[in-house]
Amino acid sequence: MKKKKRREKEGKPKLDEIIEKFQEEVRCCCQKLYNYLSDFIEKKLVDDKLIDDKFQEVIACEKRADKLKEQYLELLFKDKKALPFLVEDQYKIITSLDKIVNKSEFIARYMMIFPFEIYDDLREDFSALNKLYMDITNQLLNCTLLMETNFDSSYELTFEIENLRRESHDLKFRMLKSLFKKTDNVLRINLTWKLIGLIYDVISWSEEISDYLRCLIIKYPEK
Repeated sequence: MKKKKRREKEGKPKLDEIIEKFQEEVRCCCQKLYNYLSDFIEKKLVDDKLIDDKFQEVIACEKRADKLKEQYLELLFKDKKALPFLVEDQYKIITSLDKIVNKSEFIARYMMIFPFEIYDDLREDFSALNKLYMDITNQLLNCTLLMETNFDSSYELTFEIENLRRESHDLKFRMLKSLFKKTDNVLRINLTWKLIGLIYDVISWSEEISDYLRCLIIKYPEK
C-alpha cells in the first residue's frame, strides 16, 4: 500500500513537468507565429529563405509539442489517481490545446507558400487580428494553468476570452467586407480570404476550449 502511494506521489510531478513543458511549447509556437506574422504584415520579411526559416521555427515547436502530448497521454492512463480531474477531462484539455498548435503550424506552412503581400489597406486590420490571436491563446493558456489552483480566476478569464472572440468576429467581417470589394486579382483575394479564415479559426477554437473549461468549473465546484 505504501509503495502504491509512493508511486502516485512520484507520478504527479512527472505529469506536471510534462504538461508544463507542453504548455511552454504551445505558448512558444503562438508567440513565434505572432511575431513572424507581424513582420510579414509590416514587410519586414521579404526574403523567401528568411520567411521559410522563421516559419520553420513554428513547425519545430509543433513537433516538440506533439511528442510531449504523446508522453503525457501515455502517463495519464498509468497514473489516473494523480489528477485533479477525471482522465477524460484531462485528455480533452491536452488534445484540444494540441489543436491550437496544429492550426498554428498550418498557418506557418501556409505563409511559406503565400505568394502575395498583404494589401496595404488591410495591414492595420491584419495586425489587429494577429494581436487578437496572440491575446486569446495566451489567455487560454493562463486559464488552463489557473484551473489547477484557482477556479474563480480561471472562470473570469473564460469571459475575457469570449470577449476577445467577439471582437475578432466583428473584425473578420469588416476585413472581408473590404476585401470582397477588390477586383484586382481573384487569386490574391481568395488566398487573403483564406488567411483571414485560418487566423480566425484558431481564435474561434480557443473560445471553444474556454467554454469547455467553464463547464469543468461547474462540474467540479469544490475546487
